[in-house]
Formats: sequence, C-alpha cells, structure tokens
Amino acid sequence: MEELKEILTGAGFTDIVIQDKDNSDEIIRSWNFGKGVEKMVFSAYIKARKPPA
Repeated sequence: MEELKEILTGAGFTDIVIQDKDNSDEIIRSWNFGKGVEKMVFSAYIKARKPPA
C-alpha cells in the first residue's frame, strides 16, 4: 500500500487513505483470473484530495 501512496503523492494527491475491503478475497476470486490471485492483489477503497494547482 505504501507504494500506491507514493504514486498518488507524486501525482499531487494529499490526505490519502487506503482501506482494504472486508470482502476483498471474494471480489478478486469473482474475476476468474485463476487460483490464488487474491493473494497477490486486493480490492480497496481509496480516498484522497487533490488541491487546486
């Protein structure tokens, strides 16, 4: 998650909050990309602000 925060910060976002969804594993499994994919990615809520330039 820290890597994603760094990317968002670099893009000008502030007040970044990343919260994984309780049912993340179920969501990822429903994508049908193969067994175990839910161990490599997760579904999350992302909240951030981008101040005016």
